[in-house]
Amino acid sequence: MPNTEATTYENITVDGNAAVARLTLNRPDIGNALTPTMMDELAQAMEMLANDDAVRAIVIDANGRQFSTGGDLGFLDDMTGYDPFEIKSTVYGCFVAGIRAIKLCPKPTVAAVQGSAAGAGCEIALACDFRIAATDASFLESWIHLGLISPLGGMSLLPQLVGLSKANEMLLLGEAVGAEEAARIGLVNKVVERDQLAGEASALAERLAAGAPLGLRAMKEGIRRGLEQPLTQEWEHNVYVQAMLIDSDDFAEGVAAMKERRKPNFEGK
Repeated sequence: MPNTEATTYENITVDGNAAVARLTLNRPDIGNALTPTMMDELAQAMEMLANDDAVRAIVIDANGRQFSTGGDLGFLDDMTGYDPFEIKSTVYGCFVAGIRAIKLCPKPTVAAVQGSAAGAGCEIALACDFRIAATDASFLESWIHLGLISPLGGMSLLPQLVGLSKANEMLLLGEAVGAEEAARIGLVNKVVERDQLAGEASALAERLAAGAPLGLRAMKEGIRRGLEQPLTQEWEHNVYVQAMLIDSDDFAEGVAAMKERRKPNFEGK
């Protein structure tokens, strides 16, 4: 099992010593603005937590008033002097790696969002399976205000979550969406008061952590795959996956718990 206590980071903190792990963006003095180094740390931490059998679910949150205001201004200014190959290999190598590590994580992820989630910060939240928002939260795909596209998955994920019309408003007009509207359009799962945010995110993650790890992993993969390929291929693939799950100890435990009218104790085997 990886030892999360043995790994230190400059821009994030990680508490992975329980079934629910917590990864916290930790540059509160500048709105948790993101740099390639910070995103590289996020990718490394997500990989570590994904490989830790003791971790069943992950909360991604942030210290300070903002979730993340997006790219660090100094870093954005530096990028004006980069050539395209530097941007592709160095910059987006780190940023895409971080978002990919969240989206492809085999374990359920919950974003706890307060304040601004802008640019790449918005993409971090979008990559999670669930989003809990404080009443002061806002979501902004700010790329178009810099003459850029949303390169980290937002152009695919947003239309899936909120529909094409609303996604166009956020992506093409760069319009911010507040917490209540985000809940109405399906961008977030729940809106709570700021002082309840950590507790609500943890409670949801604990519910997920109590679930069957093998089943949750297969379900996440199936949902993602179902959005990317025809239903006929899904039927064929899912038969094989379901056969493996039915052969697991977790399925036997689930049936036994149902018969005995108790909560199952899943072990991921």
